[in-house]
Amino acid sequence: MEMRDTVSLIWPTTSSMERYKHAVRLTEQCAGDLGIERIVQELCINQKYFETIKKWLLNLCDDPSVIRYRLDIMEDFSRLPELADECEKLLPLLHKLDVLHESKTLSGAEPLRKIAWQLEALEGYVRCVSGLKAVSERFGGMVRSNGLRRLFESVDRLTEDETFRSLAASVPDYRQKLQNMSSITLGVNLDHELKPAEAIILSMESKPFKNKKRSVLTSLLGMKTVDEPYDGVSPFQPIGKLSHPALDTALLQSLDAIFTDALQPIGHAIKRYIDVNVPAITGLEPEIGFYVGAVKFAALLASVGMPVCKPEIAPAEDRICRIGNMYDIMLAIGLTRRHPGIDLSNTIVPSDADFGDRGRIFILTGPNQGGKTTYTRAVGICQVLFQAGVFVPGTDARISPVDGLFAHFSEEEKPNILSGRLAEESRRLAEIFAGATRHSLILLNESLSSTSSRDSLHLAKDVVKGMRVLGCRAVYATHLLELAAGADAVNAEVPGDSLLISMVAGVERETAEEIAASSAAKRTYKIKPGPPNEVSYAKDIARLHGISFEQIIDTLKLRNVIRQRSDV
Repeated sequence: MEMRDTVSLIWPTTSSMERYKHAVRLTEQCAGDLGIERIVQELCINQKYFETIKKWLLNLCDDPSVIRYRLDIMEDFSRLPELADECEKLLPLLHKLDVLHESKTLSGAEPLRKIAWQLEALEGYVRCVSGLKAVSERFGGMVRSNGLRRLFESVDRLTEDETFRSLAASVPDYRQKLQNMSSITLGVNLDHELKPAEAIILSMESKPFKNKKRSVLTSLLGMKTVDEPYDGVSPFQPIGKLSHPALDTALLQSLDAIFTDALQPIGHAIKRYIDVNVPAITGLEPEIGFYVGAVKFAALLASVGMPVCKPEIAPAEDRICRIGNMYDIMLAIGLTRRHPGIDLSNTIVPSDADFGDRGRIFILTGPNQGGKTTYTRAVGICQVLFQAGVFVPGTDARISPVDGLFAHFSEEEKPNILSGRLAEESRRLAEIFAGATRHSLILLNESLSSTSSRDSLHLAKDVVKGMRVLGCRAVYATHLLELAAGADAVNAEVPGDSLLISMVAGVERETAEEIAASSAAKRTYKIKPGPPNEVSYAKDIARLHGISFEQIIDTLKLRNVIRQRSDV
């Protein structure tokens, strides 16, 4: 039986796979800003899946049916941990079968060696299908996802087919016979001139033929007794001899051609079956590995007190993203790997994200190291995970797919002959507006901070006005308090249906005593809507690093650079 219904656990239809097969909607620069490779590393239970999983994330698939298909499968694996365990046990078998099929071509090998390899591949195929059948029998009635149901139904049909049953019963026996084979019996028909005319393989035997000494007449007439089936009637002709008489050489060449021609149809038939059926099974290996890795990663986060949830899919036209208690998964990964077993529930401060009619463009201000970058990055990571079909960090979520994700995270200036940092930032922002639509997500982190505050504000206002006209979702993390304070003015001035809203990374207000004590303002790391905080964050950073005027004086006194004078 040739498989007619290949099932993928990533793509519900062949057309969806073809549509996104070569799509890369997340640039390498954007992926670097968000730390996507680090996340892929966490999702990989084996390094060999890295590039495949990375490609699925960079696809940024925006087809709701594909996203739902994957999320439902992940929910089954999460709900049934033993299902994930049993599928993980199949991965080495699937990998071995894939290696047999793809790598071991045995180019130029003798026909029997090729058939031996093909039988090994068929035996591996039977093992993999039988393993999937065992999983289907145990969990088939428990799964809810369309993808796993289709897979199990396909496996059930395959294993009930008479061709597969015959294959499963006969392949081990054939392999055993081939491994133990020591001789082959050829039947050769002669023409009227007693030349070999045609031949056929009569049998393959486990016993070698022998060259038993006989009388001259017996040998000449080819006579032997019935109990001597493996005794030859002529001397052995060593195949590997460097030179033979002309007749011997012609005969050996004829025998080699006969042998090859007789075996080729068998080898071609087996190869055709392998080429049709094996890829349908081996293609499941990275897909199962992806879900097993995603479930393990979700379990790791849960074990340190950080929740993940299955997001609901909102229509793309709604352009919403609502996540309760969202957090930066990169921060959680770093802390978890550095401090195994840590409880992060009281360490990482979650914040809500609510992009919708009340505000789609967030102007985010706040102190340095107050959570602006982590919040901006978290929004992007949640969108990527959602569209890859992976649970997102948070307690609940409802998200519209985006058709593109664009990011610009400010870097330290890298001078070159042709342009400076501002020119580079301007170029990248121009590229964003050249590709973004109203269904896109734009993330800017301290963009346009390389010039004067006045020029930065002027350029930033044009950028947010452009985003409002475009109608996209966006986060602009910035030190420009005036930009956030002027959000309502931009909304009134520029037409559009994506409102600007001021968001603030919170700090607790300083008391007079704290100011007198030169203590730094306490960051809450909570991001929420509100007007920009007018506190001077430069003063806060100066205190943090010990360069406030009072701290400088104390340092100089300790070094005896200045005298201990009360008037200083």
